[in-house]
Amino acid sequence: MLRGWIVVVLALATSACASWTPVQRSGSWTLFVKDGETLDIDRFGRSLEPAFEVVERKMGAFENRVRVHAWEEDDATLAPRRESGPAPTPKGAAPPEGPSTGELQFVPGIGPARVRAYHVKGGPLFFQTSGVFLGTSDVGTVVHELVHARIAELGRRLPLWFEEGLASLYGDGAMLDGNWTIDGLACWPLRELREQVLTDSELARLMRLAASDEYDSRENLLVHFVGWAIVFDLARECPGADWSHWLARFEAQAAEHGLLAATRARLQSTLRASTERDWLARLAADDPSVRMAAVKGLWKLRSAEVIDRMLDALERETVPEVRAALALNILLASGETRLGRTRWNRVSGSMFPVLRDVKVPDQRENEALRTVYQSMRRWESRGSRSTQAALNELARYWEE
Repeated sequence: MLRGWIVVVLALATSACASWTPVQRSGSWTLFVKDGETLDIDRFGRSLEPAFEVVERKMGAFENRVRVHAWEEDDATLAPRRESGPAPTPKGAAPPEGPSTGELQFVPGIGPARVRAYHVKGGPLFFQTSGVFLGTSDVGTVVHELVHARIAELGRRLPLWFEEGLASLYGDGAMLDGNWTIDGLACWPLRELREQVLTDSELARLMRLAASDEYDSRENLLVHFVGWAIVFDLARECPGADWSHWLARFEAQAAEHGLLAATRARLQSTLRASTERDWLARLAADDPSVRMAAVKGLWKLRSAEVIDRMLDALERETVPEVRAALALNILLASGETRLGRTRWNRVSGSMFPVLRDVKVPDQRENEALRTVYQSMRRWESRGSRSTQAALNELARYWEE
């Protein structure tokens, strides 16, 4: 999802040095893989259909078939990890940590992040292959990059913050019953923006950045985060409006009050303490796909209050996949948050039985849930490659 100079260099190098072969085709896309590389083609194909469906529903159908290039990302890079350093935890509550391998970038003042996908707009140079490049079959990541592809096809020159914010909004959600449900509350940006102190000059620069400008990895992340916060606030203010209306509304406010003042107002609205409390009401929604999307990623907020709300939801939840999502996010949250003995006892008493007993439709996911359960019961197994592989198999439940 990350863009900027790091990704541009990576994209050009990848396009120049690799030969790509088409392996699957649909009405809206063609899937390519590098010659000589083996990967789960069907898994990538299954992620493309729901991603295209939601982007075309929100932004109109693609006029031209999109070239999608897939490569296999190292499994170790997908294990859950803290983005900005460890938090104090009680013994026995920390989730497994994977080694810092793959395409991790250390972002100053924020922590490790990874480049998992990108979009390249084709150009006149021979090595510029247009299309989407994916190192993961995660549907949210595919949605994010397809937003860029659709905007490029429309020929729209949008502010970088808005394009990245829109992609982040639509790319935040969950898969259930073959459909992608957008949630929109991106927990990592929410947490990081609360911790960052952005000066007026820094914020003004982020709001004026263009994709063609030079900017470092920190600005690259922050423009995603700030863009998400503004678009999120516009979307919940005008939930039925078209995305272009959101941009027009912000531009009108910026013209009236000034760009910096309009930006600060939107950020303040999104970052207030009541935001996640209001959003957590979705844990009681009638639609299980809405509940699933609301759960996914909540562990990143590092909040005891959020853990309590998930525990309450777990007590009343009946849909197996949503129960699994709640248990996994509670597990990961317990490794990010200081817990007292009473709360940890409630966490372990509610979470472990679900990991042990819940039956979801996918048998591979059932086996992965049992592996996670066994590893958490046996201290010496925590952090093992088998545990990491199991968590990677379950990424659709927790990875935001």
